[in-house]
Amino acid sequence: MTTTGTTRPAAAAPPGTPPARDQETDPTAGGRAAAAWDLPAQPRAAARARDLTARALRGWHVTDPDDTADIVLMVDELVTNAVVHGTGPVHLALRLDGDPHGGPNSRPGGGPGGALLTAEVSDADPAAPTAPGAPPRVLDWAEAGRGLLLVAALATDHGARPHPPGKTVWFTRRTAPAHPVTREDTAAP
Repeated sequence: MTTTGTTRPAAAAPPGTPPARDQETDPTAGGRAAAAWDLPAQPRAAARARDLTARALRGWHVTDPDDTADIVLMVDELVTNAVVHGTGPVHLALRLDGDPHGGPNSRPGGGPGGALLTAEVSDADPAAPTAPGAPPRVLDWAEAGRGLLLVAALATDHGARPHPPGKTVWFTRRTAPAHPVTREDTAAP
């Protein structure tokens, strides 16, 4: 298994573009941070995606535990769907726009708030994903089929678009401003 994890400066390349190596940006400076990985279309890809996503979020100072848990869950769902329902390798791309600390560059046009995280999962199957629909189609005892419903509930926005030869399923999440580490946070009780 070959995975590549990188960060790119300012302009993120289109999905499927091989990522640049060893280039980093600091999203706290109001820039854009990005990371991308190619994952095998195997069940272990979801676990690897969770780990890579959590590591990227920590490195980008996305520290709100709810944001982290929700983003990791949504990435897991999209990667799992790509492995189960798609074809070929899976491409995971993450991008953080703005300052995770809620500085003046945290939202387009300035203003307080967290950064905007975008996650994209691409595979080679052109068929658009379909959500199972509202109850009663989603049965209480169903063991699968709720991934897109979870993404819809937790994301700021989500969708899918053709990406020849396949598709890209994506979501965005506005993160809470990061809590800066203070001396009190690190002091022994």
